[in-house]
Amino acid sequence: MADMKEEILELVLRSFADEDIRPEQIPNLDLYMDQIITIFDENLRGNKRFPEDKLLTKTMINNYSKEGVLKPVKGKKYSREHIIQMLMVYSMKNTLTIQEIKRVLSGAYAEEGFSAEELEECYRQYLTFKQIEREKMPEVIREMFRASPIELQSRKDLLVLLLSMSAMSVYMKRMAENIIDCYFTKEEN
Repeated sequence: MADMKEEILELVLRSFADEDIRPEQIPNLDLYMDQIITIFDENLRGNKRFPEDKLLTKTMINNYSKEGVLKPVKGKKYSREHIIQMLMVYSMKNTLTIQEIKRVLSGAYAEEGFSAEELEECYRQYLTFKQIEREKMPEVIREMFRASPIELQSRKDLLVLLLSMSAMSVYMKRMAENIIDCYFTKEEN
């Protein structure tokens, strides 16, 4: 386990090498559910932990619709706006509950003048911010390693590292929850 520190630093870089669907990759025509699932599978396959993982399923889409997370669908086709909503849900679902995501999206739509174009602009800005995170966070983590007393030479050290990373995740989740609680009231649903 002598090269463990280098291996962990490589894992840090791999962890920030996920894929996104850019707005330019979203067709300007309405699509059936299977077509949307295909877009997710083809463009985000590198985000899977295991090859058999499903990024988006018919059941998920139906549940998002049923819960009111997505705007109502006309017929069996989904608009570009729906796809962007699904991408936003995909981005938040590992951190927030579906009810919290609904609260956020409903709150955004409750703002006067908020439109499909505004939603797309929010998504574009999110992707820009995410790219900044991809560039900055590996160095932040490397700096934490340098300042840490952990030697990364044993599984005990890995346990400490995992606990530390879990704590960072909790802090970020708590910040997201605080933003929701302060700025997205329940009455907007």
